[in-house]
Amino acid sequence: MFSDNPVIISRVSAIFDAENIEYIVLGGLASLFGGGIKGIQNRVMVKSEDHRKAVKLIRELGMENDVELKL
Repeated sequence: MFSDNPVIISRVSAIFDAENIEYIVLGGLASLFGGGIKGIQNRVMVKSEDHRKAVKLIRELGMENDVELKL
């Protein structure tokens, strides 16, 4: 999942924590050093075995328009 919105990243992180889905947020430092450049997005990565569940949660919560999902 990609997003440049820190609120969305935080919300997704909280959802994954609640559902015991392991994840990592990549690109946070690049966004800070980039000075808010829109081309540098944060990525929330999950294990391949959790991918289907993670995508399902994002869709069930109506957040699929707030993030760029990689299927």
